[in-house]
Amino acid sequence: MGEDPRQARTRESLGAALVRLLEFVPLEEVSVARLCREAGVHRTTFYGHADSVDAFAVAWFTRDLDQLSAVDATSESSHGIAGEYLDALRALLAHVAAERPVFRAMFASSSRGAFRAALEERLRSRAATALTALDEHGATGVPQGARAREEAAAFIAGALVGVVEVWARDGDDDVRAASARILALMPPWWPLHG
Repeated sequence: MGEDPRQARTRESLGAALVRLLEFVPLEEVSVARLCREAGVHRTTFYGHADSVDAFAVAWFTRDLDQLSAVDATSESSHGIAGEYLDALRALLAHVAAERPVFRAMFASSSRGAFRAALEERLRSRAATALTALDEHGATGVPQGARAREEAAAFIAGALVGVVEVWARDGDDDVRAASARILALMPPWWPLHG
């Protein structure tokens, strides 16, 4: 069964209100009462969605990452899979550029650690899936063994979160150039490297 449409509308109202507020004030200055007034939502309704403004902000601004980073890992070759991941990276960078003020606010807030952790968790899962798919398609040099794969996925995810933070602070909108720079930083076993 799907989500109650009223809850979805309320969450959308809260998210849109948070985006508007973050254009003018830091996250630390947005109280539940202020967010609810801006959204036209009662405080008790807010607590049905999150325990705090920080928790809501982290959930709201990471919600699109799963969809943006979705990859069809059924490609016939490791280069095809790597191309899928490159497209997903470009979509992520374009999203951050489009929402740059919000990402800047989140990275500058007291919720920075939670925000980075939420981003990293999603990207680590995607990196682990990529490692498995690349190995299944015969990419040479892919780390073998559970621990090595876990470390590689953590390394890639952590590095990408760092790049996203730099990209959010920067004014650059050239997604292709940025993705080429990132690709050049990937481990040498990653297909389409360099």
